Amino acid sequence: MTELLRFFAVTVLGVVLDLAIAFALHHWAGVPLWLAAATGFTLAAAANYVIHQTWSFGGGRGSLSARRAALYGGVALVTLAVRVGIVALLERMWPGAWPLAILVAGAGGSFFVNFGLSKFVVFAAEPVPAGERP
Repeated sequence: MTELLRFFAVTVLGVVLDLAIAFALHHWAGVPLWLAAATGFTLAAAANYVIHQTWSFGGGRGSLSARRAALYGGVALVTLAVRVGIVALLERMWPGAWPLAILVAGAGGSFFVNFGLSKFVVFAAEPVPAGERP
C-alpha cells in the first residue's frame, strides 16, 4: 500500500472521529460550530500523528520523536486554521444550514494541506550526511 493510501486510510479514520466529536459537541452540547470543529480536529490529530509515524510513513513504532511530534503539531495548527477558516466561511454563507456538510467540506479542504506538509516536512526522509553516503 502506498504512503498516500495509508495516509488516506488513517485520515479517514481520524476524520470520522473528528466529525463525530464535532457534530456531537455542536448538536448535543450547543458548542459553537467553529469551536466544535477545532476540538474534534485536535483530538483526532493527536491519534493520527502516532498512526502516521508508525504506519503511514513506515517509520515503525520505535521511531516516535519529540521533534516530529512538534513538527506535526505545527502542521496540525496550519491544517486547523485552514479547516476552521473553511467552516467559518461556509457557516457565514449559510447560517444554521447543513452543519455536517460544512464540517465535511472543511475536512476535505484541509486534507490536502495536511498531506503535503506531513509528507514533505514532518515525515520527509532525513538527509544523509556527506560522509555517510554510499
